[in-house]
Amino acid sequence: MTTSATTLRRRTGAASGLADPDTYRRSLHLLADLPIGLVTCGAAVGLLALSAGLAVTLVGLPLLVLTLAAARGLAAVERARARTLLGVDVPAPAREHGWRARLTDAAAWRALGYAVLLGPVGLVTGLLVLLGWTVGAAALTFPLYAWTLSDPALHLGGGTLSGVPAALAAVVAGIALLAVLPGLVRLLARADALLVRTLLH
Repeated sequence: MTTSATTLRRRTGAASGLADPDTYRRSLHLLADLPIGLVTCGAAVGLLALSAGLAVTLVGLPLLVLTLAAARGLAAVERARARTLLGVDVPAPAREHGWRARLTDAAAWRALGYAVLLGPVGLVTGLLVLLGWTVGAAALTFPLYAWTLSDPALHLGGGTLSGVPAALAAVVAGIALLAVLPGLVRLLARADALLVRTLLH
């Protein structure tokens, strides 16, 4: 099997942080992990359980073969998504022919494992990125909508900030969160890329 580069994009002299377009591509990838992972994990676990339950019948093995074929299809889509949004290029593994070979196809089983793992991984990465962007943006724009709130004061521990100090504190907190968010997104994207490289080759 040929080997190709499977690392995140690195551009010499390119913009960094919030000015880097890759920050938003990576964020989109991580946000998509949340719904995709929940669907693939539920479907994979359900189909595996159903295949095992029907193993004593004539339906069990064909259903398992179809499940592994579906995992192969998912792997192709996920490799394309990782290539487009993360800059990670993983070559497709060779296809097996014959139903017996497909039952022992290591690449298909790895893809099935990926489908299951993407559930918890996507739940963590997707929620972290979603909260990071929404909380950061909400804090940064707090002065614009504070007047619409019934209680626009900030309650921090035992103290309370209101008026201009509250607005300034919210803006500073928003700037600080958005400043560190690209680094968090890059770290989570590397973890995602590792999952793709390990299981979808």
